[in-house]
Amino acid sequence: MKIPAWIKWIVFLLVVFTSLVIPIVLLETTFSQYGEAALLWSEDRPFFISIVVILALTADIFLPVPNGLTNTLAGVALGWPLASIVVWIGLNFGAIFGYLVGRFAARPFAQKMVGKDDLSNSEELVEDFSVLGLILSRPVPVFAELLTLAAGMMKMPFSKFCYVVGFANIGVALVFAGLGAAALASDYAALAFLGAAVLPALFYFLYKKIYL
Repeated sequence: MKIPAWIKWIVFLLVVFTSLVIPIVLLETTFSQYGEAALLWSEDRPFFISIVVILALTADIFLPVPNGLTNTLAGVALGWPLASIVVWIGLNFGAIFGYLVGRFAARPFAQKMVGKDDLSNSEELVEDFSVLGLILSRPVPVFAELLTLAAGMMKMPFSKFCYVVGFANIGVALVFAGLGAAALASDYAALAFLGAAVLPALFYFLYKKIYL
């Protein structure tokens, strides 16, 4: 018997909230202590942290960097205004790098950089590529990177690509950095976990449900 999709979603959400969110909420004191320590450490190093965040987001095209975690921690360490700008820059650099690899790198070289599976998946996405899909994929783990490769393979005009992802990344940067900053300000650990893990997972499953 086939299990209805809505039952699968309920089970998934129950597992997430009972095994992950609730324990994190119960450990808010620990989060507050770590958050305050991180804030004190980062007060004299905003430039260093900003560079690390930008490099991590840029490298996401070929390294398993969890964007949700990176973006949320940037909000914790840098505060919402600065973190939003830094995350936005890093997301754009990563997107542009992915586009350039997809458009100009020879297949053997691109395969070495991003991996055989990711390159194959990007080639499959080329057939169903759309600007709307590119926009909606920005907060989605894995597909955010794959769609930038697909855009390059499709030879989407570079100026149009930059405009589309630059605009879409504003929302991503504001939301995730805001969650990190709000978690620290309110001592509410679940907000940080929401940005680091729950939202990326939900965006991932929703994107797969809608587009795949």
